[in-house]
Amino acid sequence: MPEAQRIAWFTPLRPVASGISQYNEELLAILGQHWPIDVFVDDYQPEPFHPFGKLRIFPARRFKRLDARDPYDLVVYQFGNSPAHLYMYEIAVRRPGLLVLHDTMLHHLMLASLSRRGGAKRYRSMMGEHYGSEGLAVADRVLQGRIPEALFNYPLSEELIERSKYLIVHSEYARAQVLAIRGETGVSVVPMGIRLPPVIDRDDARRALDLPPDLFVVASVTQINPHKRIDVVLRSLQRLRRRRAAMLLIAGNASPNVPLARWIGLYGLTNAVETLGYVDDLTARLVAAAADTVVNLRYPTAGETSASLLRLMAAGRPVLVSGTGSFQELPDGVVAKVPLDVLEEATIEAFLETFASQNDLARQLGENARAFVEREHSLNAMVAGYTRVIRDILGLDLPVPPEVDASEALDLPRMYEPRAVDPTVESAARAMIELGLAGNDVLTHDVAESLAELGVFPAKMKHE
Repeated sequence: MPEAQRIAWFTPLRPVASGISQYNEELLAILGQHWPIDVFVDDYQPEPFHPFGKLRIFPARRFKRLDARDPYDLVVYQFGNSPAHLYMYEIAVRRPGLLVLHDTMLHHLMLASLSRRGGAKRYRSMMGEHYGSEGLAVADRVLQGRIPEALFNYPLSEELIERSKYLIVHSEYARAQVLAIRGETGVSVVPMGIRLPPVIDRDDARRALDLPPDLFVVASVTQINPHKRIDVVLRSLQRLRRRRAAMLLIAGNASPNVPLARWIGLYGLTNAVETLGYVDDLTARLVAAAADTVVNLRYPTAGETSASLLRLMAAGRPVLVSGTGSFQELPDGVVAKVPLDVLEEATIEAFLETFASQNDLARQLGENARAFVEREHSLNAMVAGYTRVIRDILGLDLPVPPEVDASEALDLPRMYEPRAVDPTVESAARAMIELGLAGNDVLTHDVAESLAELGVFPAKMKHE
């Protein structure tokens, strides 16, 4: 790639704890060995993630001056439905480029903009512009602290989609949503790529987590918000336990809008559910490895392709997903799809009973899931997709980064002690989960504090 060609790249990086941080660290560690890329982050010092190669990292406030002095040939914006991406929004509108849309719904990102001067006025204006009087009515309820469940019907991603020159999405479902807004040009599907985790033996994982070796264990490894359908899972577990011993292991914070403890007591599952709260990456891997089945349900969907789901599939365990959105594109032989109808609860129960009684079938589904991730969602497949799109945009014969060995070793201790979590960080995260903004430990406290100071939301928010 000629040195005259320059790429600017906007993305959060660690210590911002989001899936998109990890996604970009792995991607940039490969691309940055071969292409000169300037990465722009919000106003914090990112943690080093690899030898930087040709990468340079700057605070976003320096972008305007650098771009004016020597304009970038392409600007890439990595957007998700999180306040971690708020810092790049106005730049993306003013200086459009390649938009990588991880969520087609960005409403919760725009809620974070209310903490800025004039944010409430602009939020209301955008809702009216894109959704008319109905949007204005929803905006007014939000500004009164009443959060409608129907926010997913108002994605607020239209402005970015319309202004961007090119787009990358990770599923045909997301592509169809984008095409409905901007037409047929400049939208490419690039597979979500992950580093394939090593397989952890089930019995080793159970010893590390001090779990019974023979009990049927269902796991949920995700933040628990009103859209993750954990109440349906609990009712299904209650029905399953009429016939066999089973437990649910939950790794992830629960939103204050999810009365998890009340549900557990109501369904008589006090001794059958263990909640770990927020866990680090190693603990999450151990929980998935220790499980006989993993549930990863969600409805409604923000149009995402879930990297966390791919990692669960790569653990080699049967995974239950909701039959909606991009999850419908997964082959039937690699996940168990649960319909969103009156049979949802009974279907979950039936799948759990099947996996509990037919070990060979469960093992085969888990093996199929891991093989699918290795084949279709490798880092090499993602790098090849980015290379193709950027080569086409710049009209250059860019060097193709060589394939990488994405395997990694894991030294699993015999007795594992979960890493202590800063209670301040956990408290801030729980508060932001209520708005669907979890996963950004650096910014959540500042955004929540700003919202409270503005009086935009009362201390106790209400969901309609």
